[in-house]
Amino acid sequence: MLEVRRLRLLSDLDRLGTIAAVAALHAYTPSAVSQQLAALEREAGVALLQRNGRRVQFTAAGRVLVRHAAAVLSALEETTAALAAVRSEPAGLVRIGAHPTAVRTVLPAALVTLGRDHPGLELSVSELDPIAVPAALRDRRLDVGLLHDYDVVPAATDPALESVSLLDETVHLAVAADAPVSALADTRDTEWILAPLERCATRSP
Repeated sequence: MLEVRRLRLLSDLDRLGTIAAVAALHAYTPSAVSQQLAALEREAGVALLQRNGRRVQFTAAGRVLVRHAAAVLSALEETTAALAAVRSEPAGLVRIGAHPTAVRTVLPAALVTLGRDHPGLELSVSELDPIAVPAALRDRRLDVGLLHDYDVVPAATDPALESVSLLDETVHLAVAADAPVSALADTRDTEWILAPLERCATRSP
């Protein structure tokens, strides 16, 4: 079996040209590099280098091994990178809670992208009224929650939760054509059509 560390020395010799340069790269003595290359020749069972004083040249077998060593070392680097990615890749169950509109509009494309980019994740979605999401997050029944907020009546902040703004959306107020409304403040004492009070995450202005 050929030792990878010695294959790397052989590859470096091909790239750098001299044993002294290889020794300097690895903080070895030139004699230590020569000993390792001699051991590689014994492992290969064939002469890899021709020595002429302080100079060395590759034999035909040495050239063959250099080519294969490059492929072996490249494969090892790719394997190491792949294993590192697996170790750092997020995995496990992610519980997402969102209001019905987000479940039907915002989440589908996001879930497809998240599942494609992070296949180790198991995604679970629950449809919840916005007012119930913060409590579910605090109780650790959810990992992520999607909420909506209004700039005129911002939702109360919770120091136990971290929030990130995802998007801004314009909301239009529909009124009768003859309604005496020119600004949002004009509707303060007007009757509104809303969801039941217990399902409202914020109060109307």
